[in-house]
Amino acid sequence: MLRIVVAEDHHIVREGISKLLEEMGDIQVVGEADNGEDALQLVKLLKPDVLVLDISMPQTDGIETLKRMRTYPNKPGVVILSMYGDITLIQQALEYGALGYVLKQSVSEDLLDAIRAASRGSLYLSSEISHILSDRMLAQKPKNALDSLSPREREVLEQIVAGKSTKEIATNLNTSIKTVEKQRRDAMRKLDADNIASLVRISMDLGLVIDKKNLHPKNEHV
Repeated sequence: MLRIVVAEDHHIVREGISKLLEEMGDIQVVGEADNGEDALQLVKLLKPDVLVLDISMPQTDGIETLKRMRTYPNKPGVVILSMYGDITLIQQALEYGALGYVLKQSVSEDLLDAIRAASRGSLYLSSEISHILSDRMLAQKPKNALDSLSPREREVLEQIVAGKSTKEIATNLNTSIKTVEKQRRDAMRKLDADNIASLVRISMDLGLVIDKKNLHPKNEHV
């Protein structure tokens, strides 16, 4: 039997959560709180397996409750409830030890799984929260500097990495030496290269893949 404390400042919501959990058969709600201070006291007194914790509460909010609970011996697994998938709150909650994060609109689908995962010491995020975190990680992923090159600058770069001279590149790409030199300078600036050697090294480090068809003379003007 899993012993649960529910901390939620809205009486109707708290009552609904407790009723849902009690109907499961293997879950017992041993205490309820409507603020963080009372939740902390109940955790000390009742030593529940899991604390279901609202993120926004009077006196002491969910994040502060998590912070203070970190020093508790044998602290419960914590599942956070929130109305909104705010990325800052999600990151703070996970940083301070929450094992679950569930949106209130998804309680019936996710809360039980989150509680059982937290009781095992496992992490559980509702699908909406997982998507929010994934989107943020993708947005923060550094861009490959090679993507900043124009198609022709990339062709010139491939020829340089392949060891072609400026004259050979101009012939292969059916353009002038002056144009090749300009495109080489532009590529060096975009990749922050000081010279040809560093340009080649940086390009390889960034994973430049040489398109072999670009290494041979072209018949058409571009």
